[in-house]
Amino acid sequence: MPALSKFVTTTTQTRLLPASVDNILNGNVLFTRLLRNATGWRGGTKIDITTNLNDITGVGSYFGFDQLAVAQENIREKASFDPSQYFANVAISGIQTAVNKGEAGVLDIVTEELNFRTKRLADEMGTDLYLDGTGNNSKALLGLVAAVDDSTSVTTYGNISRSNFANWKATRTAQSGSLSLADLAADFDAAQIGNDIPTIMVTTPAVFTIYEALLTPTVSHQFSMNDYRMTGEGIARVGGTLAAGQGFRALTFRGIPVVADEKCTAQNLYTLNENHLKFYTIPRGDVGALKAGFGWTGFREGFNQDAVNGLLLWAGQLISDSPRTMARRTGISS
Repeated sequence: MPALSKFVTTTTQTRLLPASVDNILNGNVLFTRLLRNATGWRGGTKIDITTNLNDITGVGSYFGFDQLAVAQENIREKASFDPSQYFANVAISGIQTAVNKGEAGVLDIVTEELNFRTKRLADEMGTDLYLDGTGNNSKALLGLVAAVDDSTSVTTYGNISRSNFANWKATRTAQSGSLSLADLAADFDAAQIGNDIPTIMVTTPAVFTIYEALLTPTVSHQFSMNDYRMTGEGIARVGGTLAAGQGFRALTFRGIPVVADEKCTAQNLYTLNENHLKFYTIPRGDVGALKAGFGWTGFREGFNQDAVNGLLLWAGQLISDSPRTMARRTGISS
């Protein structure tokens, strides 16, 4: 488009809107939801979880003077998890803060930098949430590929071999043909243990659209009364329309939300039980603790520079104490 002439531009200021627009980051649904319900890591170099993976033989019926099995049998194993650590750096020179003042400082540079790097750190962690923990020389989060697996990709989880304990496996299914409601039902059933049922299904926007298309007008009407909306406290039930809140929609299946997450790996659908999948976070009390395991060092002046640096830090781990209560479906293309 033609530019305004110098007759105007030499006498008129440009206009900077008082907010920056993010064109980099993607939606981060599951990470935000899980982190909101994080559990504190109460000290120690590892988190150890005691889990019952063995059955016993010393149980059953008998008659009269039958001899009974009285040997002690161990039913417990110990899963062990190391923490992961993440950081985001904020660096600002003295002259940058000096000129970012008064009416000219439409955007506060410190606030803008902190806000974006907080989101960028969460964005990085949200990506790793859907991986297997081997990224960056195994320093990354132990993500869903590790937690929700049947030993196809990850044989050992929490130092326990899935080859030795079938109950330490999740259900993993490669999609055959087009996705159907029966496929979702199969995953739900496989992850359900008695009254302990899945709490959410997470997939990609593309697979979400495939699922949405499965709902005929009749079924859609039935489901619309059980749609969900994200609120500050979690997902709340709403009716009459596809739920919309915090940037994403949710349908339901058997009463639990089905959500689209842009971070989810292509062609995947996860059926998760959040009662057995949690972030364990380490409070950063030494640097000024923030909620959910984040800590801020504050700005530190450079030794030989007119500049300051600050670090946003996080430490913890994503841990499942019962992978068998979850399922993963791969290769969904139609």
